[in-house]
Order: sequence, then C-alpha cells, then structure tokens
Amino acid sequence: MRHKILLDTNVLIATSTYYVSRDLSVGVVHPFYEQSMELIEFLKENLAKRIGIVTRTVEEQAARALEGAVRAELKEKITDRAIDFESFSAIQNTCQKRLNDILAYLLREPVDQDVVRENSFVVGRMYDKLAEKVVELHLESPAEMWTEAAAKRFRHIAHDIYKTQERKENAQLINLIRKPVEHSDKWILSEAIYLSMLYQRMETEYVAFYIASTDHHFSPYRFAGGIESRQVTERIKELFEIVCDWPQQIHDTVRTKIRES
Repeated sequence: MRHKILLDTNVLIATSTYYVSRDLSVGVVHPFYEQSMELIEFLKENLAKRIGIVTRTVEEQAARALEGAVRAELKEKITDRAIDFESFSAIQNTCQKRLNDILAYLLREPVDQDVVRENSFVVGRMYDKLAEKVVELHLESPAEMWTEAAAKRFRHIAHDIYKTQERKENAQLINLIRKPVEHSDKWILSEAIYLSMLYQRMETEYVAFYIASTDHHFSPYRFAGGIESRQVTERIKELFEIVCDWPQQIHDTVRTKIRES
C-alpha cells in the first residue's frame, strides 16, 4: 500500500506563519503550528516516497493568504504600538521563505480542470444534502425525546445536558449552516477526488489518499470526553475513499502504517 497526503491551504499557512527573533519584541506563531509541523517534518524525512502533495490551487491560495495570516497574528500580539513597515517586511519575508521551503518537500500534481469541474457538482450536492440534515435535526430533536424520558424534577437539567451533547455530536453538520462551505474548499476536494482516482488507475498497488486539514468542512470536531462529530468526514470517506483529518492525526496514522508494512 502506498500513501498520498494532500495538504490543505490552512496547513501550509499554519506551518509557514512562524517568526521568532531577538531583535523584535514580538514573535509570530500560528495557533495550529504545533498541530501541523510534525506532519511536515515527516514528509521531509520521507521525501523519496513522494507522500506529500499539493495542487496549483492550494499553492496559489496559500501564497495569497499568507500575508493576511501574518498580519492577524501580529494584531493579536501588538496592542500598544504599531510595527514599522521594515519589521513587518522582515517577518513576512521569513514566513514566505518558510512556505517556499515547505512546498519544496511536496509534489505538485497537475489536474484536469474539466474533470475537476464535473467532480465539483457531485461535491456540491453532497454538502447540500448534509446541510439539509440540520433542518431535520431541528424538526425532531433527540434531546427533546431524551428529556421526556427523564424524571420530571430532573428534566430541566437533563435537557441542558442532552442539548449540549447533541450540539457536540452534530457540530460538523451545524457548521455547514453557520459557516457555509466556500467554493475554494469544494474545488480542493474535487481536485483530491480526481487525484485519488488517477492514482488508483495508474499505480500497481492500492493508494490510501488523505487530506490533512484544520477545516471542519473536511476534518472532524473532537471534544473532551471522547465525543466526536464526523458526519461530513465519514461521508467524504464513504463516497470518495478519501480520509480527512487533522495534520497530527494524519501523521500518526500514516507513520504507523508505514512502520507496519
């Protein structure tokens, strides 16, 4: 079995947005840097296996979004003074170099835009149908039924508990309404489908295909207590044989499978 991991734009941004210097009193570290960096190191160590891949779409999105990510992190760190243009340029250049270095560890795969466009209609319908489930959940909420089964004096407390658990279990679906899927995300998944199918046709052995992403339109929600919301993640796997997860989980899974093979 071979393995291919498509890195989503947000993973490239997370691992590129990093700057620590003694010359400046402010450092820049993306919130998902630690979550993502071990996967990048793993891909670098296994460069000959050509595991990590990107597409032109992902590359271009990362290049456009990097400056905004750096500014956002600086805004969080700086409250009482403005950073000068020269210092910002130094930070931006360092982060851009990090992005270029990371891209050098990845294989940029070409895609057939016409086939990807056809895939995008299937992807769009999938997300639409998943979003419709949110309406169904509001029409007949399991939390209401569970509350009725509780003793009358405990129903108020029970309702709050069940409602909280229900929201967590359905968080990935609810996210489709609160934060609708952008066209760029649908297009990246459509490209992933194209590449996964291409690998299965061209390779002599099965290729396990992954998308490493911090976006809940792909990867599951995880909560304390072992509660997961992964309806979207499971539907992508079911329809397209693509495993979506957070960078750290993808790293752990693929590293283990390679060691066992």
